[in-house]
Amino acid sequence: MTAIIELEHSRMRPGQVAEALHAWMAAAVPGSAHRIAANVCMCPECCGDGPRGRLEDAMRALPAWAKPYLYGLVLPIDRRFVFRTFPDPLVSQDIPWWQRRRRRVVSHSVIEVGSPGALVVRLRAIEDAASGE
Repeated sequence: MTAIIELEHSRMRPGQVAEALHAWMAAAVPGSAHRIAANVCMCPECCGDGPRGRLEDAMRALPAWAKPYLYGLVLPIDRRFVFRTFPDPLVSQDIPWWQRRRRRVVSHSVIEVGSPGALVVRLRAIEDAASGE
């Protein structure tokens, strides 16, 4: 806590790490975000680096002895986010990993395809239909 308080009073504003942790949990755990940080609405709270980016900045800025404590809080949320999303191969590899993932859409229909490529096309069509694109 001491390292986070010091960080928030020097490079961030007080309470920003807790706010980012709460916002990341709110977006990642229920899987409500279409794509974290897709810059759809240009709002930094749900697009841009957003809460996960602020947590990453905080983890980089903390002293080595304090990083594992914050990472221990972020890791379970990251794991839920990874479980509820899938990598988007069309997104640039130059952006952070959490921005390269899309929400997983679960369909209860049976999919019969002849090749893995056809499966990717079919899953993308299901996802686009679910998101209204």
